[in-house]
Amino acid sequence: MLNAIKNWIAPAVLQGDEARTRLRFRLTVILLAFALTIIWLISLYLVRIVREDMERLVGEQQLSTASIVAMHVNSELQDRLTVLTTVAAQVSKGLLARPADVQAFLKDHPSISLPFNGGIFITGVDGTAIADFPVVPGRVGTNYIDRESISVPLREGRSVIGRPNLGKTLKAPIFSIVVPIRDQQGAVIGAIAGTINLGLPNFLDKMAMGRYGKSGGYLLIAAQHRLIVTASDKSRVMENLPAVGVIPAVDRMIGGDKGTVIFVNAKGVEVMNSGVPVPVSNWRVVVSVPTEEVFAPVRDMRQRVMIVALIAALIATLLAVTLTARLLRSQHFAMLSLYDPLTQLANRRLLMDRLAQALESGKRNNTFGALMFMDLDQFKPLNDQYGHAIGDLLLVEVASRLKDCVRAVDTVSRIGGDEFVVLLAELTVDKVAAVEQANRLAEKIRANLARPYLLPRGDGVQTIEHHCSASIGVVLFFKDHQKLEDLLKWADVAMYQSKAEGRNRVTCMTERRAKQRS
Repeated sequence: MLNAIKNWIAPAVLQGDEARTRLRFRLTVILLAFALTIIWLISLYLVRIVREDMERLVGEQQLSTASIVAMHVNSELQDRLTVLTTVAAQVSKGLLARPADVQAFLKDHPSISLPFNGGIFITGVDGTAIADFPVVPGRVGTNYIDRESISVPLREGRSVIGRPNLGKTLKAPIFSIVVPIRDQQGAVIGAIAGTINLGLPNFLDKMAMGRYGKSGGYLLIAAQHRLIVTASDKSRVMENLPAVGVIPAVDRMIGGDKGTVIFVNAKGVEVMNSGVPVPVSNWRVVVSVPTEEVFAPVRDMRQRVMIVALIAALIATLLAVTLTARLLRSQHFAMLSLYDPLTQLANRRLLMDRLAQALESGKRNNTFGALMFMDLDQFKPLNDQYGHAIGDLLLVEVASRLKDCVRAVDTVSRIGGDEFVVLLAELTVDKVAAVEQANRLAEKIRANLARPYLLPRGDGVQTIEHHCSASIGVVLFFKDHQKLEDLLKWADVAMYQSKAEGRNRVTCMTERRAKQRS
């Protein structure tokens, strides 16, 4: 097909010179194909960068949300621990010896049980419940020493937020908060337990009933037991997490501090999970969202990029067929461009032409000239934070300030990025005076560029105040110099000397010194 196209277009473009036209056409197609490949690769790279940025941003948002929820859960658990600790301090050894009085004590203080929708109960040192409130048939007289939440406080004397399990008497998923009861000598003589019935409305519902995004939700995980305490999806309450090593990302999620991981869960769904610890319980609050929702904009962007790239390929092919000769003829016009399109300053080609003229003028008038090479010190952070549009505004303002500082016979040039060059022609015939004149102007430029920049934002209301200095290198030249590129290189060397000495300064070098340093 390509040969047919070339055979068709050749006579129409350059009749009588078919071989030459075919060669030009082939070169054009190759260049266009190369350009489209680069565009395609750059597009895919940008999509990947956007995905990574979105992953970081969404992860930060999820961690922030999880932190707020974790603080709430921690506060609620701590409040319940405080209630039980206060009650435990009021139960004496003598009172424990009289179960009926213990039952009466709980009945006379019904507010104690309000934070616990599964009620509270008190055990003796052997783990057998001797009183409870509200009364649950069968709870008094049941021994709970086989439950870690009871055995640890009784044997080790420390408070415990227990493992979620099926209650012996409530026959529902529960977890208990248990505090040891001590005598006056500090010996453990019993325990008081507050029970949270996960099957009934409870304080964790404020978290579990919420949704995150359209399809995400929350998990409260007992990390030490690899068990889900509660979740937005109620079917996952009391669900065991995969064993250690099955899904390494899950191990990282529940084993460390704050963090975000992406993995395929046991249901085969790729999710982004962000977890934050609940300090008082060694639990973790996890915000979980399917990546299909998180990266939907990236997926749509990828599809649009592919469509645009395909359209661009078709358009480029048509242009290659119909405009080959015109594109070739227009190349020399592009070479005539002498000015930077953003700042309207002289570009490198025009600068070198002016530099050659300055040398010729120096020969005729026996005068010195100077070349200043400058690089902005704080340009990249502005570009990174606010984007290239704001960066372009800064470059335009820098160009304006430079033009305000120089004489009409001088040339200001932008040779790329945030690099500018000022050519000072026809200074004086005295070298010392020329150095002083160049230094004075360089310091004027440095001070002017160091003034704050007020850059308008896109909304037209707010402005960005940015502080950006310049490192300036100056090299003096005389009539006997012939190599233009050397002057530019030596000025660059002087500029890097300014950067090495702390930036926002001027370094002036003679040709000989600059040559030695380079």
